[in-house]
Amino acid sequence: MRIPSSGFPYWLFQGLAIANGAELVNADGNKTNFDDPKVVEALQYLVDLSTKDQVMAPGIIEWGATPKAFFEGQTAMMWTSTGNLTNVRDNAPFDFGVAMLPAKVTRGAPTGGGNFYLFKGASDEQNKAAVEFVQWITAPEQSAKWTIATGYVAPRAETWETEEMKAYTADFAPALVARDQLEFAKAELSTYQNQRVTGIFNDALAAVITGQKDAETALKEAQAQADEILAEYR
Repeated sequence: MRIPSSGFPYWLFQGLAIANGAELVNADGNKTNFDDPKVVEALQYLVDLSTKDQVMAPGIIEWGATPKAFFEGQTAMMWTSTGNLTNVRDNAPFDFGVAMLPAKVTRGAPTGGGNFYLFKGASDEQNKAAVEFVQWITAPEQSAKWTIATGYVAPRAETWETEEMKAYTADFAPALVARDQLEFAKAELSTYQNQRVTGIFNDALAAVITGQKDAETALKEAQAQADEILAEYR
């Protein structure tokens, strides 16, 4: 088993936390729940996969190396982005399956992806061009091409109704799994001063994964640091 823990471990870890009934942050983005016993339990479970169950390598598991490890038979299961789906389809030298993340208390997964922004201070001409571009690239026909080329989940319901997507999913049903999992998805960890807060949480996860701290201590410390940062936003 490989659950990557390099780069942005908070994101994949959220799949375990959500499945255990925990939410890492409130809807206002000004209060984290890092030391929630459900979060502690989820982190201990992640560590136990290597130390207790011995089905995962100990220490930090590299994100970028994980698909290759799957192709080469070094791991039987991996957690990864839907953006790897076409890569796996094109390069795995064997048949493979795709499944929703496992549930404990509930099903669930974090959402991800990128956003389009229009910035203050842009000229009317720039704003008009930006809006036209966003409308074009998010149109069903374009998002269908993007999903087929990468595996990322198409963000619009209309995309899935295009003839191109219907043909694609009829031929490759695994592409539907992540879409159907959106019914159970939760928001990605996002707070005020998000880079600082997620950095604190990532450091706590790394400390536990590498055996430097126990889960309860690391998450309690991370919660205290996050509270200091977010107090002014409540």
